[in-house]
Amino acid sequence: MKKIIIFLIFFLLNLSVISAAKNPYKQTSSYGTNCTWYAWKMAYEKGGVALPGWGNAKNWYSDAKKDGYKVGQTPKANSIVVWGNWTSYGHVGYVESVSSNTLHVWDSTGPCIDYDDIEFKTCMANGVSEETDKICYANAKRKACEYTISPSDYKITGYIYLDEKPTKKPSSNSSNSSSSSKKEETKKSSNTNLKSLEITNLDISFTKDNYLYELEVPYYIADITISAKPEDEKSTISGIGEYQLKLGLNEFEIIVTAEDKTTKTYKINITRNNLPKKEEQPKAEIKKVSKEKKNYPTIIIALIIITILIVMPFIIILIYKHKKNK
Repeated sequence: MKKIIIFLIFFLLNLSVISAAKNPYKQTSSYGTNCTWYAWKMAYEKGGVALPGWGNAKNWYSDAKKDGYKVGQTPKANSIVVWGNWTSYGHVGYVESVSSNTLHVWDSTGPCIDYDDIEFKTCMANGVSEETDKICYANAKRKACEYTISPSDYKITGYIYLDEKPTKKPSSNSSNSSSSSKKEETKKSSNTNLKSLEITNLDISFTKDNYLYELEVPYYIADITISAKPEDEKSTISGIGEYQLKLGLNEFEIIVTAEDKTTKTYKINITRNNLPKKEEQPKAEIKKVSKEKKNYPTIIIALIIITILIVMPFIIILIYKHKKNK
């Protein structure tokens, strides 16, 4: 009993410590989840470290260094990776592990689906439609996303190591980060959703969260026009326009590029059927009739010859009798 009481006291003390830490960043803006809020959250939940407020993501590396945190260029588990050029505000994420040339990162653009999870595989194997597949994806187990250690487009500024305590008290405070978070709200949009997607004379039952459309059209539909509009006016769309359909499968990709260069692809697969055999049948009947018409003269000539052969003897007999009577 004494051990249970001690355990409860220890648990409640730890619980009070956990609840005391407060994320200094705003969770969302009009552009989605803030990476600074998410990285702080993951560092606290997975690494057990309550970071101070350092403002915009691109400043985290230099501010952490000033506050006495150990930083460097070598990727390590339980660290914060800082991408200085991801956007004009930078980008940060929590590094859970490192393998070969790959970072396993929890950040606001993820997390990623664990495609190797047995429950997810079973769910997909038993799926019977796109709707059941959506349910599988919604309930799938999540994991850290994989990033190349040195992406050419974003350039990693460095890493903030969380295993060691800072050598001095952080000078940054939550009020500074609060004002910086407001600045983050003006960052470039990452909205890659479509508002509408239409194909002439076809009903595709569009929803922005459905990224694959399978359609089948009859032979006489030989061309289509694809049109679409983005949710965010700052986004751009490629892949729309007029197209001719070949027989069989025709594949189209509608790519939405957000203001921050994030992309999303909507796929349309259209199968154009061959000409049905029943439509070829009237031609065969016409040919048959025309052949029958061509046989009519032959039949008439044959009848005339037969008639002559039958009547001719009677005519000869009549002529002979007539001459005899004279």
